Amino acid sequence: MSGRRALQFSDDASTMREVFADFEVSTYGGENHLDLAAIDRPDASYTMVIANHVLEHVADDGKALRELARIAGPEGVIFLSVPDLLRVEKTIEYGRAREDKHGHYRLYGPDLMERVSRHAPTLSRLGLIPTDPVTGEPDRATLLCAHAGTLARAKDLLHEAGIQSFDA
Repeated sequence: MSGRRALQFSDDASTMREVFADFEVSTYGGENHLDLAAIDRPDASYTMVIANHVLEHVADDGKALRELARIAGPEGVIFLSVPDLLRVEKTIEYGRAREDKHGHYRLYGPDLMERVSRHAPTLSRLGLIPTDPVTGEPDRATLLCAHAGTLARAKDLLHEAGIQSFDA
């Protein structure tokens, strides 16, 4: 646990907080609200950054992806998930936050990884199929990291834990 720091956007049960020496939560509209497109934290300040079902709520997801990469630094890991990733062939942009879509700016399709490559090209990707802590159903998520060795170790740990992973 020594020195491991995490930042989670949105307070949910997706992470075992006890494995981190410092665990910070940013809740939209809360005391510790951080703008995902302009995160007020130093470069490389976290071992793990969790963005579980929040990217679709950000107007400029390109800025948000660059910010996530910046605060995770060269060896930090980003856990990224979005709802309904395989529901459409290509991302649908709404052009605004739609109240009838839970405040989403878009519905992501599998081309999300192309966006990651375009806006955060230093990040390698590992897809995984975890169990959603809220629904108990299989979900799609991606681990992102600039350091290939860190991502390889994560893949081994996921395999040991019985979590399916794949190249994303």
